[in-house]
Amino acid sequence: MSDKSEELAKQLLEKTESGKLRWHSMPGGASETYRTDLEDGFSFWVKRKADGDDKVIIFTLTRPEGTVLSKTVDNLVAGQVRFGHAGSGVSVFPKVNQFRLFSDLFHAARKSAIGKDQTIEKVQQLLERLG
Repeated sequence: MSDKSEELAKQLLEKTESGKLRWHSMPGGASETYRTDLEDGFSFWVKRKADGDDKVIIFTLTRPEGTVLSKTVDNLVAGQVRFGHAGSGVSVFPKVNQFRLFSDLFHAARKSAIGKDQTIEKVQQLLERLG
C-alpha cells in the first residue's frame, strides 16, 4: 500500500522530469542532498548516504516551523528476507519498488541541480569567447 510520502515522491518525480521543478544542491559532508522550494515556505529534501553498495535515502517535507513528513528507505533487503521463509508469503518487492521510487527521485533531483547539459554548453561558450 502506498503512503503519503510515496504519493508525494511520485508527483515530485513527474514534475522534476517534466522540468517544472528545479532542485538545488545542498552542502552536506558524507551525503548528497538536494532541495526544492515551493510556495508558502514548503521544501522537499532528498538525501542519499552511501557506504559501499549500501544506500540509504531520506525524503523530507519541511515548512518554516519544522519537519512535516520524513521517510527513510534503504536497499538492504536482507533484513526483510530474514523474517520470512519459503512459502511464508513475505515479499521484498514492495521494499525494492519503494527504494527504486525514491532513488529515481534522487537521481532526477541531482540531474536538475547539476544541470549538466546547461553547464557544458555554458563552458563551451566561455571557451569560444577566449578565441
